[in-house]
Amino acid sequence: MKLLVSIRQLQQEMIRRLSLLADGVYYVSPDELGAVNYKKTDLFHFPKEPVFLRDHLHTVSDVIHYLRAAYFRPRKGDIRIREEHLLWHHNRTGPETISMNRGNCGGVSSLMAYLLCGKFESVGFVALADRMGGHVFNYVYHDGNYYFIDLLNYLYASRSIDHLATMIYSSESIQQYADYYRQRSHREITLMVAYEGNHVLPMGRKEGQPIMFFPEGTHLQVLHESPHLGITVKQHPMLCRPVHHSIHCAHPFFFRGEYDTMISRNSADLP
Repeated sequence: MKLLVSIRQLQQEMIRRLSLLADGVYYVSPDELGAVNYKKTDLFHFPKEPVFLRDHLHTVSDVIHYLRAAYFRPRKGDIRIREEHLLWHHNRTGPETISMNRGNCGGVSSLMAYLLCGKFESVGFVALADRMGGHVFNYVYHDGNYYFIDLLNYLYASRSIDHLATMIYSSESIQQYADYYRQRSHREITLMVAYEGNHVLPMGRKEGQPIMFFPEGTHLQVLHESPHLGITVKQHPMLCRPVHHSIHCAHPFFFRGEYDTMISRNSADLP
């Protein structure tokens, strides 16, 4: 028995060494966040009902296998709303994306956060902007490690931002993975943040520069700024702006009140 345990530990250590991609960044199997609990035929017959799926899907592997069984399809683009001199990019919430059975990076990231809400120590988002547009994916914090899941790329091998995020990654910190991600990308990422939330928040554009508003008290980690371009994270107190809707673990609600803001340039650029 001791020999079998030693062999298993040796195998795990070899796999860990072979999966090392950069300092502190590893490729991992989704099974590190729990094995799938259902057969494909069972998942195929699951109703596309958000509350039912939230109650029955408990692991990242469950979500991945469900989306494959449900023939979930990627959808480019987001919901764009022009407001005076600003162009806002909204994304569907998790329940909306489930009901549509298709979505872009924002929609599928919100879907993941909705389904896994409360099942790990933390589930959040990594949002970034470059000169061409933006992108968002999930992170999960579990047993002292962060796991990064670009689910749309994982399922469909998208090369939308020149980074082949077709794997699930692990790191001891979000910053370690953010540095690795930026090094792998061929586009110049101008702003990158991680935040916790119930769904992906809208991103605005003014003269090509990114603008985001966060509910007061949001746990926000700045991963990269571009001060040489004037693109930095700033706080602007007493700024009130509604976000169209949000989904909580238990009940839907509306955001209102004071907001912190992530904005480029300077405070004079605020709408």
